Amino acid sequence: MLANWTTQEINTLRLALAVTAGVMLAFLIAWPAAFICPIFISGLLSAEGPMMDGRKGVTFLAVVVLMLWLGQGISEFLILYPVTCTLVIIWLLFIGQFAGLSGVSPMLIVLLYLSVLMLPLMGMSPVPIVDSFVGGLFFSILLALVMAWGAYALIPERETLVAAEKNKVEQSKDELYAMAMARTLLVVPLFLVFYLFEMTGQLLVLLFVALLIQMPSAAVGAKGALAMIVANTVGGLAALVIYNVLVVAPSPVMLGLMVFAVSLWFGERVFSGSPTASLYGTGLSTVIVLLGSTTGAFGDEAGDKLYTRLLQILAAGLYIIAALSLLTDKGGQSEPLPAKAASH
Repeated sequence: MLANWTTQEINTLRLALAVTAGVMLAFLIAWPAAFICPIFISGLLSAEGPMMDGRKGVTFLAVVVLMLWLGQGISEFLILYPVTCTLVIIWLLFIGQFAGLSGVSPMLIVLLYLSVLMLPLMGMSPVPIVDSFVGGLFFSILLALVMAWGAYALIPERETLVAAEKNKVEQSKDELYAMAMARTLLVVPLFLVFYLFEMTGQLLVLLFVALLIQMPSAAVGAKGALAMIVANTVGGLAALVIYNVLVVAPSPVMLGLMVFAVSLWFGERVFSGSPTASLYGTGLSTVIVLLGSTTGAFGDEAGDKLYTRLLQILAAGLYIIAALSLLTDKGGQSEPLPAKAASH
């Protein structure tokens, strides 16, 4: 049936089906951190090169456990010592940015940001939620990996893919250090605001920042800023439409159909090979994040929360994209743009 489909169409269908399945499971079961599952499904299926095999998957999960343990340790032992906690988190954010710029999987960097930004702030909550969130987060990532493998088994690649070679000028360690430090300093003010004012109710904004900060600098600038605004505005509007339809008719079938349609729209652009393609992946994550903030609650309070989160996410996105654009202009060059699987 798919013999005459292009690689872009196959990748888009695979992404849409898997993300929809992930959202449906998260919505129906609603375990802690359930909305992380479809976000990681999207990240795994839209990554460049071939899907990781079983051995790499086990290694990936081992690193996940290490990062969650690290974040949990900070939330339990360092959160009461503001100066030490802040310095440790800044150092870990820097290490994560340097690793990301050096080629480490963006999903691992996102997880590191979740662990060292969100878990310590959760530790400040009067309700003990860290342990349940960590367990739910690990289950979400494990399920995302299994579902991504299942999606490739259901809709395999037409030919074996190899990781794309990067056409770039090699950068020195000093240049990578400077770039990583600059990007780290972009996140620190946001973390300090959340930390000092104990804004534990708006942690999804930090999740969005963790996703957006992984964008290559080639995706920013005037065109990138416009694409980001379009992608995340469409994502926000899609989440609002889905939410309001579910308020009137809370049907899992309707949820699945709407998420599938939205995923197809974003997936087509994620695999377009455009310099701004990665921004549309963030737009799809916007839909999932906003839906995740209101899953299971369809009253006026949930609606107000959705609108507030949308404004917060758009504001954080504009801050990050403007800062990255400034860094790109100052540096005089852009970082390499990852090749999407559709380019093979």
